[in-house]
Amino acid sequence: MSDRQKALSTATLVWELTFALERYIRLPAADLPSIRSGTSPADAAVLLRSHWGLPDGPVKHLVATAESRGIVVAVRPLGEIDAVDAFSAMIVDRPIVVTTPRRSENVFRHRFSIAHEIGHLLLHSDSGEQSPAIEREADDFAAAFLMPAASMDVALPQRLDLAPLDRLGRTWGVSPHSLIRRMVERGRVTESSARRAYQRLAMVNDSAADPTSAYPGEVPTLLNKAAELAADSGAGVSALAEILKVGSAQVRDLLGEVDQRPVLRLVGDESEGGART
Repeated sequence: MSDRQKALSTATLVWELTFALERYIRLPAADLPSIRSGTSPADAAVLLRSHWGLPDGPVKHLVATAESRGIVVAVRPLGEIDAVDAFSAMIVDRPIVVTTPRRSENVFRHRFSIAHEIGHLLLHSDSGEQSPAIEREADDFAAAFLMPAASMDVALPQRLDLAPLDRLGRTWGVSPHSLIRRMVERGRVTESSARRAYQRLAMVNDSAADPTSAYPGEVPTLLNKAAELAADSGAGVSALAEILKVGSAQVRDLLGEVDQRPVLRLVGDESEGGART
């Protein structure tokens, strides 16, 4: 099975859980505008901001915003989709975005990845095509959505200085790397200057410094909250497992629940380096 097929299988399982929950809970309706064929990524980003009624400034709590518009977001283990860092699909009119720890370990990378997948949903949901050009379009959408051109023309510094870019990035919820790329796109700096800045960033950047878990509104909660409401209505994990024909543990895993039970370690456990006395 290809990595894309694995990713689609995972997205389908997330959809099946969503569909099961909708037997008991009314989830937010999918709210994505129709985009005409040939619309540029930048124009699509403007249309989505307008459709969602977002102001010109930073998009705060991107994942929570997406979930409130009916986009189901799930973070799944790397082993499920291997080489695919993130994936999106429209399944029976329900937009699904699946991402992995490679993308979610850092909040800025996570946000850009989510915006990238929303771009795919808007621009490419009717196409099965995969190509570098398609990926660039999704990147262009994410940049335009998170960093609108008019706002960036005002906010971006006139020269490359990593400290101001870091502060600006934290305001807008994007990485300095993304801002440098935006400076190139807006004609503020040259490609050669950007490459030198990327090299400096590589020496000082700590990808683990801003974990997604530290930023409320960037961790998916829609399915988990729906499951809690369903449980209040008498449809707990076991009922969902019966509907899906899977084990309760798999349902909890799909919901993002962490198993809090203590781990039993037996004397002689090889993972502990041999027998203990």
